[in-house]
Amino acid sequence: MNKVEKMRNSFPKIGVLEGQGGREMGGAVTWRGHGGVHPTPSSVEFDRQLDKVAIWLEHWDHDERCCLLESLLRKSNYTQFQFLYTVMQPTLHRDFMYTACSHFPDIDFQPVSTHTSRELKEKVTRLRQNNYFRVKSAYLQLDDDVKAKFKDSDCIKLPHLASHQYRSEPMNKSTPSLLKLTSKSVLSKLPQVHQAAVVKWGSTSSISSDMQQPPQHVDTLLRFVEMPVRRHMQDEMSPRVGNNVRSSLTSDSTNTGNSSTDSQLLSTAVAGPRKKRKLKLSFVKDKSRTINHEPKTRVSLPPCQLSPEAQQLMYWYTDVWNNTRKNEFFHKLLLKLDPRQHYFISNFLTIKQHRDFLALLPEHLALKILSYLSPAELLQASRVNKTWHCLTNNNELWRSKCNEVKMEVRVNSAPVWKKLFRDNMYLRLNWNNGVCRKVDLQGHTESVLSVTFDETRLASGSLDQTIKLWDIKSGELLQTLKGHTRGVWCLNFYTKHLLISGSYDSTIRIWNLRSGGTTRTLLGHEGPVWAMVRRGSTLVTTSQDKTAKVWDIGRCLLLHTLNGHHAAVFAVDMTESGDVIITGSADRSVRLWDCESGKCKKVIWISQTTSIMSVSISNGYLACSYGETICLYRVKDTKLIRTFQEHRKRVESVELRMAESETLEGMIVSAGKDGLLKYWDVNKEESIQTFSGHSEQVNCIRFDELRIASASYDNKIRIWDFNV
Repeated sequence: MNKVEKMRNSFPKIGVLEGQGGREMGGAVTWRGHGGVHPTPSSVEFDRQLDKVAIWLEHWDHDERCCLLESLLRKSNYTQFQFLYTVMQPTLHRDFMYTACSHFPDIDFQPVSTHTSRELKEKVTRLRQNNYFRVKSAYLQLDDDVKAKFKDSDCIKLPHLASHQYRSEPMNKSTPSLLKLTSKSVLSKLPQVHQAAVVKWGSTSSISSDMQQPPQHVDTLLRFVEMPVRRHMQDEMSPRVGNNVRSSLTSDSTNTGNSSTDSQLLSTAVAGPRKKRKLKLSFVKDKSRTINHEPKTRVSLPPCQLSPEAQQLMYWYTDVWNNTRKNEFFHKLLLKLDPRQHYFISNFLTIKQHRDFLALLPEHLALKILSYLSPAELLQASRVNKTWHCLTNNNELWRSKCNEVKMEVRVNSAPVWKKLFRDNMYLRLNWNNGVCRKVDLQGHTESVLSVTFDETRLASGSLDQTIKLWDIKSGELLQTLKGHTRGVWCLNFYTKHLLISGSYDSTIRIWNLRSGGTTRTLLGHEGPVWAMVRRGSTLVTTSQDKTAKVWDIGRCLLLHTLNGHHAAVFAVDMTESGDVIITGSADRSVRLWDCESGKCKKVIWISQTTSIMSVSISNGYLACSYGETICLYRVKDTKLIRTFQEHRKRVESVELRMAESETLEGMIVSAGKDGLLKYWDVNKEESIQTFSGHSEQVNCIRFDELRIASASYDNKIRIWDFNV
C-alpha cells in the first residue's frame, strides 16, 4: 500500500454514502450506482456526468447557482417537485424558524407567507390575544419576487468565513482528530449542517510533499456540505491503472487544473495549525426583514443567462436523464449547495405549490373552466381548498349540470341546484335498488277504492262513501269529505283548493277544500263512474253506461259524449297535449278519440277473452292490462312492442311513464288482485322490483318520480317514498 492509501486510511471516515451502493474499497469511500448492482455503461456515464457537475458547482457563485436552479425547476415535473418539496420541508417549518432564531439570532432566513399561514396567524391572534411567538414572513406571490429576494444580498444574513493563513505542519497522529474537531467547531455554529466532510475528496492524484505547503488562501464562502467526487468503477477495475489512479473527471481536458487545487485544499485541511484559531463569522446587515412587492411597482426580472457548462447540464437533465436519475441528481446537488440556495429552492417551490390558478382568475373564467368537469370531478375538486370549495358550490354551475340530465325531483322557487342534483341521483339509485320509505295511512272503515296526490297532499276515496285528505310526508289526516252516497272510485285534484271525485252513485262532485263542502255536482252519467282523467280544464269521465264524457270543468259544461263501446268503460287516459283520449272497455277494445270533435280515430282490439281494466299513454306509447297480462303498444302504427306477465292474478291498475320515445326508455308500474306492486323497465320482460305490502288486492295506484301510492281492500293506503 503506497503513501497515498496509508494517508487515506488515517483520515476519519466522514462523508455521506449515497444509496446502498456506498462502501469502502481500499480504505477510501467509493460509490457504486444502482444500489450496488453491477455497473452498466449507462450508469458509468451518469457517474461521470455527476462528477463534472460537482466540479462546475465549485466555480459558480450564488447568482449563477440560483439561475441554474430556476431553469432546472422550470423543466421539472411532479416527481421532482414532490421529492424536493419533501426534502426542503424543514427550511419552511415554523418550528425550525423558532429554533434557528433561538440558537442563531444573527442568522435570518424568513419563511414565505402563504394564505394558510396568514389565516392561522389571524386565528391565533384572535384566540390567544397575540400571546405567541411568530417569525416575520416574506410575502412572495410571483416567481420574480423570489428571484429579486435572493438577488438582494441584504435580504438574507449569512455567515461568511474570513480568509486565514495556515501554517505548514507535518502530518502526525493528531491530525485526524484536529480535522474532526475543526470541522465540528465550524459546523456546530451553522444551521442545517449535515455531518459531512468539509474536505474535498474529488482529486485522487498522487499526494506528495506538496501537501505540506500551505495554500495562499481558501474560499471565503464556507461550503456547508461537500459531496465527494466519486471514483469511477471502470477506473477502479481497470488493470492498466494502479492504486494511484486518477478519476475520469480529472483526466478530462476541460478540468486539468482541478487536481492540484483539490490537493491543496486537502493538504490545507490536514496540515492545519496546531494552535486553534477562533473563526470569525461576519454578517451582512439586514435592511428589511419583509419584502413587500406591490403589484403596481413589480418589474419582471430579465431571464438569466446560463453558462456553457450549465447549458450542458440542462441538456442532460431534460433529454438524457429519467425521473429516477433526476431525483438522484437533486439528492446529491443539495449536498453541494449552501443554505442560501436551499432557501431559494424552498421559496420557489412554495410559490409553485400555493399558486392557485383558479383563485387568480376572474370568477366567471374560473367557473367556465370548472363547467367542463363532470359532477364527480367537481366533488373531488371541492376538496382541494376553501377557494375551490366555494367555486365548485356555485349555484349556477350546478344549474348547468342539472340541465344536462333529466331532473325527476321537483324544483322549488329558490332551488339549491347542487342539492337537487344529488337528490336526483340518489332518487334514480333508490328506484333501481328498491330503497324506499314506507308510510301507511289508516283511517277508512272499508276498502279503499281510489287514490291521488299532489306535491303535499294525498286524497283517498273509499267504499265507506268518504274522501280523506292526508299530509303526504307525515301521513297525518287533514280532512274528511262526506257527500257521496256510494263508494268513491276516482279522484283528481283540480286546483289547490278544489278536488273532483267520481262515485258509484253516478255523480261527479267538485269539492271546496277550504269549506269541506261540495261546490258543484255534475250529472250526466247513467251508471257508476269508474275512472276520470284531466288535462287543464278538460275532464274526461267513464262509466258503466258504456260512454265517456268530456267536460269543461271550469264552466261545468258537458262538451262531448263518446259513444262506441259496447260494454262498460273501465279506464281512460289522455295524451300530454290533451288532444287525444284513450279509453279501455269491457268489450276488450281500446279506442282513440279526437278530443276536440269527439270522434273515434282508431280501435285496437287488445284481448280476445277478457276486459281491459286499465290504460295509460305516454310519449306516443300505450300500456294496457287485461287479465294477468300487460301490453305495450306504439300508438302511431298500433304495433305491439312487448308483453309483461308476472302477476299471478288480474292486473287492476297500470301507469306508464316514457322518458325517451326514440330510445324506448321508460317505466311501468302495475298492481293487481294478487296484492303485489311491480315496476318494470320497458326494455326488459322481467320486473325491476316487486313489493308485497298489502294483504288483499290493490284497486288503484298512482306514481310520479318520487313515490308510489296504492289503495287496497285491506282499508289502508301505502306510500312508497323513494326520495330518501
